[in-house]
Amino acid sequence: MVMKKLLIMMFFVSNICFSQGVQTIGNSSGLMTPAQMGMSFFEVPIEGSPYMNEIFKKGKTIINGKHTSNALMRYDAYRDAIEIKNENDIARTLLRRSNIIADIDGTIYMVREYRESGENKLGYFTPLNEGFARLLKKPKKIFIQAENPENGYDTFKPAKYQDISMYYMQKGDSPAIETNLSKRKILSFLDDSSEILKQYIKKNELNMRLESDIIELLNYYNTQEMNKKTL
Repeated sequence: MVMKKLLIMMFFVSNICFSQGVQTIGNSSGLMTPAQMGMSFFEVPIEGSPYMNEIFKKGKTIINGKHTSNALMRYDAYRDAIEIKNENDIARTLLRRSNIIADIDGTIYMVREYRESGENKLGYFTPLNEGFARLLKKPKKIFIQAENPENGYDTFKPAKYQDISMYYMQKGDSPAIETNLSKRKILSFLDDSSEILKQYIKKNELNMRLESDIIELLNYYNTQEMNKKTL
């Protein structure tokens, strides 16, 4: 686990005097040293990392499905951004556009519209299958502040980046919707009244809590939808 440091600054101000309603701090010059102010610095650990992988890896950007360019890249799951190193070894952020795809060491990051808190937003997703109905994974991390113990029996909890990656389902160009890996959720998104899908799950003993089994069902569903359109 990657360990970072968070710099904390504390002030213990003394030598404050009041003269004729004016607050004066320090010596006659009006300046104070950190020692005079009682200022101290200390570091606390930060667990984890905002990146899915700290190391820049070989990748490429694909624009409009044609033009490609190679670069060292990494994904910031806290900011939902892709960083690219240029020829001067300086990192910059890739434009978040639906026509730009990033392939980082074989992992695809595509910009898709999704629904969150009643609003449509744009964000990076990793598609787990192709076709009309898709299962998407959204890499995401949040920052949790450090917690000081309330009493002598509790332990100090350091600040950390916590992985809360989640799954989404999407049909066509409709906004992706967050989902859980469960039979009820998957069937509800596809067609909870479809006996054909239920029979397929039962016949093939699919576990709707596994990515691989859900993808198998989605591939079957997409094939059925294509057959309907060709009839």
